[in-house]
Amino acid sequence: MIIFYVGEESMSQPEKKIDLTPDEMNRKLFTYITQILGLRAYDVMHDATFQDGDTTVEEAAKKMAEGDVSELIVVDKDKKVVGIVTDKDIVRRVVSKGLNPKEVKLRDIMTKEVVVVLGEADLGTVVQLMNKHKIRRMPVVNKIGKLLGVIDARDLAGALGAQRDVLKRIVQGLETQLVQIAKEVEEAKKKAEEEEKEKNKKIYG
Repeated sequence: MIIFYVGEESMSQPEKKIDLTPDEMNRKLFTYITQILGLRAYDVMHDATFQDGDTTVEEAAKKMAEGDVSELIVVDKDKKVVGIVTDKDIVRRVVSKGLNPKEVKLRDIMTKEVVVVLGEADLGTVVQLMNKHKIRRMPVVNKIGKLLGVIDARDLAGALGAQRDVLKRIVQGLETQLVQIAKEVEEAKKKAEEEEKEKNKKIYG
């Protein structure tokens, strides 16, 4: 059983009059920044180690050791996700029970209920799913369920750290612009006041 998720799809909105209240400006700014920093699952995922269900546990363990990974995605002949096996699964379900890893197949020990996410899902959706299901990694798939890669907590940490750096630079740039705008507004105000004084002087002497 595959639990399939994707982020909210964008919907076209009818045109409306622009509201320049502070709240609306903040909302528009947040939307703009989100679009700039809108990384998706496929932007930060890493290559997946995968095998079919007929692979023996011994073969799978060697594959995991070669790739220095702690999980292996089980796929069918069309490379669609059907399960996942971790190093802990091998220890608990094979080694601890004294079973022969040369005889046990991945389909016999894999976890069949796998939470997957579409490649175009935003990172906010990925984080929410990991927290909700208390998992540290998820297979990333395309719209027909074909495996694209894997995303884990380390991928997210790196991506979100980079996003914070970019956001910081954007905010600093905005602050500089706002200071300049405030300065120009103050200068324009003083100039207008001086012109008004000169005008009154000419009229009233």
